[in-house]
Amino acid sequence: MRLHSAILESATPPLAPAYEGAMQGQRFAVIDVEVTEGDPSRGRVMEVAVIALDGATERVRWDSLVHPRQRVPWFTRKLTGIEDGMLVDAPFFHEVARTIATLTQDRIVVAHNVRFDMTALAHEFARTGLAFSPATLCTERLGRRLMPHLEHFNLGSLCRSLGIPFPIAHRALADAEATAALLKHFLQDHGAERVLQDAVHAPRALRA
Repeated sequence: MRLHSAILESATPPLAPAYEGAMQGQRFAVIDVEVTEGDPSRGRVMEVAVIALDGATERVRWDSLVHPRQRVPWFTRKLTGIEDGMLVDAPFFHEVARTIATLTQDRIVVAHNVRFDMTALAHEFARTGLAFSPATLCTERLGRRLMPHLEHFNLGSLCRSLGIPFPIAHRALADAEATAALLKHFLQDHGAERVLQDAVHAPRALRA
């Protein structure tokens, strides 16, 4: 587990996000997860990264491998480069859940195809008995609305079209860095008001 700035380790369970405050302060938590299967409701999280931003200013970044309590399928190993041996000493999700809750609390969670990441995280949080239902913003959806002339809207295609470096795909921190750069570009070129039109209020949390 790597922590790139000081955060409170003894976090309380996540409270309902201060949605309006996060909107007005442009407080974001860019997140990416790598999951053992393509179906995020069935797969288990095996890596997670969070980059907290106040507007375009980075406040903290954190990433960790996560023991998925199962073997990593061959296809997923090939896609991500994450092998079973890399996860032997990784923390279980319940050991990192409160860190994720602290880093995302009172922030708008941003991800590329945010529904995938949020589905995986919601199921993991439900297994721990904690609620996780932040407001969200999807950079894939933003790309489709703000750059409709493109043919493809995956993270790599959007980054290439904007000249954003993206040397490694399908690793949590690299994907989060690229998503954060994409968000900053949208904020700079289109303004916060247009970007935040796609922000979605907190959904109802899953229960274990």
